[in-house]
Amino acid sequence: MDSKKKISISFRPENGSKNEVVRTQNEQAAAVDQDKKKDKRATPVYPLPVKKKWRIPGSYRPVLATAVIALLLSLGIGFVLLRMFVSLTDVTTAGTETLPSPEAPAGQVQGAEEGAENQLPASASDTLDTYIVQAGAFSTEGKAGEWQSRLNAQSISSVIWKRDGQYFLFVGSASSKQEAAYMAEEMKSKSIETYVKPWVVTIEKELPPALQEGMKTHTLGSINESQRKEIAKAAGEDSALGQALVNWESQDENNLNWLKVAKSLE
Repeated sequence: MDSKKKISISFRPENGSKNEVVRTQNEQAAAVDQDKKKDKRATPVYPLPVKKKWRIPGSYRPVLATAVIALLLSLGIGFVLLRMFVSLTDVTTAGTETLPSPEAPAGQVQGAEEGAENQLPASASDTLDTYIVQAGAFSTEGKAGEWQSRLNAQSISSVIWKRDGQYFLFVGSASSKQEAAYMAEEMKSKSIETYVKPWVVTIEKELPPALQEGMKTHTLGSINESQRKEIAKAAGEDSALGQALVNWESQDENNLNWLKVAKSLE
């Protein structure tokens, strides 16, 4: 046997084996902890998004408030101007002439008299009732005179009557609605549009019995010429009533004499 080769045998103490086991357990525990940490890093948890409310930045709020106020003011001013324009339009329309006045179609009657009896009842001592045939209503007497001249050119007599700031042009009167409607149809056949409506006259003078009865019953044709002259002389030939009796129309199918006398009494 070679003396140079040595065989060494050592024995580890028992405590060293125990320490080795403990260290191995610690290493395994550390490895498990690392695996858990890796798993956490591998599957991150994201929080759910929260919906945020939209808010106007504080610097824009004064500008927005000013715009809203300006819009409200402009709407208010526009409404006021519109009302003023409508009011002015109504006033202007009321002052313009109409050829003829839009009141009712020919042969019809407006107002509370619609549906009343055709024959007017006996009126009170201070009023006269009739139905008139109107050819137009005008804002000035000059315009009414121009239209009256056109009617005269067609041999149609008429009466201009001023009331409530307007000048009405009448071409006939009657005691019943049917009679007035018949006159309107006659005018229509001559291409003249007319309107039928009730007309009330307030008497401000005392009348002789014959004239008063003729006005109430629309029978002025029964008064003879001598009676008319006596009444005109008593009233004064230069008065409105005297002129109405002096300028008497001998042919008066549309009862214009009644209109002339009634106009002089108002």
